[in-house]
Amino acid sequence: MAELDISKLRVDAAKHSNWNIGFFAAGLLFWIFVGITGNIFSLESARIYWLVGTFFIFPLAVLISKIFNADPFMKGNILGELVGYTHMSVITLSFPIVLVTLLYFPEALILVMAITYCLDFFVMSWAYDTPLFGIHAAFRTIVVTIIFFAVPSWRLSILPAFVAFCYLLTVILIPMLRKKWVVKHQ
Repeated sequence: MAELDISKLRVDAAKHSNWNIGFFAAGLLFWIFVGITGNIFSLESARIYWLVGTFFIFPLAVLISKIFNADPFMKGNILGELVGYTHMSVITLSFPIVLVTLLYFPEALILVMAITYCLDFFVMSWAYDTPLFGIHAAFRTIVVTIIFFAVPSWRLSILPAFVAFCYLLTVILIPMLRKKWVVKHQ
């Protein structure tokens, strides 16, 4: 019985949230912004732009969700609420880490943001019953860590470009995989 209820909630979430595509599109734009500011400004200035830019991800995600006709809040759907609470928890709980890194180890800020800003993707993979978001988070974490340590002189270019690429790939895959998923589960 509970499995049936979760299945119905997942179908409802897939139909109404469009698997939070607006948030992934906003993430794509944020990481393009990170890459541009990291290459135009000194790290001292860019890190402030990155922190401020973080606060624009949510409103931009809501706006983009409207364009995709997606309901990112899915009120009344407990899985949607779980995704929302998890996302807000990750942002809230990682903010002190981001702030400490910004102040005391600014070179690592880009790595910390690249990793912490995708921790909730594993919950989304479970809630939406797709490995897409977990694969994105795991692959992204491994590769950004390698980039950060292997090519330090290029990390402000390659790292945000790679994260933006991951978001772009996810934004492209969401409509195709979601459509197949909905057909399979109806």
